Amino acid sequence: MIVALINWRILPNEVDAFLNKWKTGLKLENAPGLIGEFVSKVNDAAFHEGVTWEMEADDKDDQSGWRSQDYVSYVNVGIWESAQDFMNAVGKNMSKGRTLREDFEAAPRRRAILSPEHWRRGSCQLPSETSPGVAP
Repeated sequence: MIVALINWRILPNEVDAFLNKWKTGLKLENAPGLIGEFVSKVNDAAFHEGVTWEMEADDKDDQSGWRSQDYVSYVNVGIWESAQDFMNAVGKNMSKGRTLREDFEAAPRRRAILSPEHWRRGSCQLPSETSPGVAP
């Protein structure tokens, strides 16, 4: 199993365009191995004093090519049965490095792939249905 994280940094006036693209344009068409996927707005440290990991620029970001220093952060979380399933459905389309690809991006997206070492199961389940308006 792997968990794929994508940090999107979106121009504030383009949030609706981004969310619409995520919901309807980034289709996985029942991709084999997809357990679930969701996109979430990142809450900053004002959410709770325990928040210590903010999605801000780091020293690897060459900000000279950015469209804006002002952005709204979202994180896409995908849970996949295997790295190969992820690569077949999504990875083959990923650009190398940090580049701007969409008009709604303020800064290049960042990605991380997590390989869980251990798993703890709770009593709750992932939602059983796709959200309204989201393409399969």
